[in-house]
Amino acid sequence: MFHSQINVRYAKSLFLLAKEKNLVDEIKNDIELIFQALHEIPELIVLLEHPVVKISRKSAVLTDLFNEKIHEYTSAFLQLVIKNKRENHLKGMLRNYIDLYRQFKGIKTAEITTAIKLSDKEINEITKAIGQQFKTTVELKQKVNEDIIGGVIIEIENKQLDLSVAHYLERLKKEMLDFEIHYKK
Repeated sequence: MFHSQINVRYAKSLFLLAKEKNLVDEIKNDIELIFQALHEIPELIVLLEHPVVKISRKSAVLTDLFNEKIHEYTSAFLQLVIKNKRENHLKGMLRNYIDLYRQFKGIKTAEITTAIKLSDKEINEITKAIGQQFKTTVELKQKVNEDIIGGVIIEIENKQLDLSVAHYLERLKKEMLDFEIHYKK
C-alpha cells in the first residue's frame, strides 16, 4: 500500500469518528499538539520510528507525554497506529487530518512572502482582505525573503500574485532586452 493511502485512510477514519461525535475541533487541537511535539522533540520521532523499540515502550512514551492533554479518541488513535506498526506514517496522518479539517470548515491556506516581517495588525488586515476576496476563512502563513527587495508575493489555491520589486525589476530587464533586440534590427 502506498504511504499516502495509509496516511489518508487513518486520517479519514479519525476524522469521520470526530465528526460523528462532534469532536472535530477538539481532535484537531490534539492533532496540532502532537504535530508540534513531533517537530519540537526530534528524539520522539527517532523513538517511534526505530524498529528495535518495542511497541509497549512506544505506547508508554506516548501515554506519558500526552496522557491528560488529549481526548481519549485521539489517544486511542495513537495507540492503534503504534499497534499496527504505522508510526513512521504518523506525521502524514496528522497532516491529512488537518487537511480534512480545513476542507470541512471551508478554510483556505495562503502564504505571503515579504522582504521584512509584517506586524500582527498587517497580517490580520491581509488575512481579512483575502478572506473577503475568496468569501472564506483564511489561514495565512508568512515567509520572509529579503531577495524580493520589497512588495509581496501571495499564494493561495495554487495561484500566485507576485507584486514584488524583484519581479518588476526582472520584467523591466526583459522588456529592455526585448527593446534592444528589436531596436538593433
